[in-house]
Amino acid sequence: MPSLSSEERQQLHDSLLELLGDKYAFEHWKKIARAPGGEGFGRAEWQEFADMGWLGIALPEEAGGSAGGMTELGIVMAAVGRFILLEPFLGTVVLCAAAIEKAGTERQRRMLSDIAAGKLLLAFCHAEPGGGYAREWVKTVATRDGAGYSLTGEKGFAIGAHAADQLIVSARIGSEAGPVGLFVVPRAAAGVSLIQAPALDGRPGAAMTLAGVKVGADAKLGGSDMDMLAVIDEIIDRGVVMACCEAVGAMATVTDQTVEYLKTRQQFGQPLSKFQVLQHRLVDMSVSTEEARAIVHAALQALDDKAKDAQRLVWMAKVKTAQCARFVGGQGIQLHGGMGMTDELSIGHYYKRLTMCETLFGDAEWYLRQLAQRREAA
Repeated sequence: MPSLSSEERQQLHDSLLELLGDKYAFEHWKKIARAPGGEGFGRAEWQEFADMGWLGIALPEEAGGSAGGMTELGIVMAAVGRFILLEPFLGTVVLCAAAIEKAGTERQRRMLSDIAAGKLLLAFCHAEPGGGYAREWVKTVATRDGAGYSLTGEKGFAIGAHAADQLIVSARIGSEAGPVGLFVVPRAAAGVSLIQAPALDGRPGAAMTLAGVKVGADAKLGGSDMDMLAVIDEIIDRGVVMACCEAVGAMATVTDQTVEYLKTRQQFGQPLSKFQVLQHRLVDMSVSTEEARAIVHAALQALDDKAKDAQRLVWMAKVKTAQCARFVGGQGIQLHGGMGMTDELSIGHYYKRLTMCETLFGDAEWYLRQLAQRREAA
């Protein structure tokens, strides 16, 4: 059964587009992104999103959330893509909230209330240099240190890590052959060194080195040394499908903006939108967006239904969405001509966001290879 009715889902969708359409226009986006000494996103905007209930849409009611499912969270993430929001939805609301909810103790799950209220920013730090997209590649080690742990290792770039209050870090317990645990590490903890940089789409984040970072026993999510790789797999799949939702939202805007642009640009005394060959390309963009939307919806429904083939559908959605994102983004740039390459026009920023969505957590080729290997094994 759906967490919200179809009418409630439509209301959620409409409220997102109404508020963001009024307050997060491209000029506002540029102001946030280019603010001197800024964090690369808006704190006031983040608090407003919390007040609207968007940060807690998929969190339990006891945490101040709406107890929605993946479909409801997908509606929010599609709006994130439609307006290429800079705020840390993916790291905080999608990945880290899932880690805490799935692996945390009852006491640790109290952090979910702070997430829903907009008081806690987090970043999920799992990928490591040299690991590619392999999810089981973890070389960071957490050794016993008195009653707590000492973490040593390196983590790759994570969007939003530069400003997160807490980092959720994966590490092998005891040695490089030990089970993988998840640890909540304060960003400002001694021994954490951040290398801040912007992602391709301009969102800032950081890679990090952990040099003997000391944390208490209560920093480890869960109450045992059980291996968390299966949980990490679920968390990353959640990130994959939400990146796909974001891409679908961005593709819809790219298509809409390209249609409007061709209506205003004139050649040979008439708008470019009158040329049949360009009309065909616009139709292809729209069809690609809807194809991606359909398979992403199927993946979201499978996750909500806890279907046995949910992961396969998520991976298929990733492949299809990555292919569609590259096509729609490329067409949008081409049909805008030279203007599409300038930073002053939003279409280029949408192209960069689509490229990020295409490669986050693995590109189409990697997921195709995983699907092929599974089929051969079966």
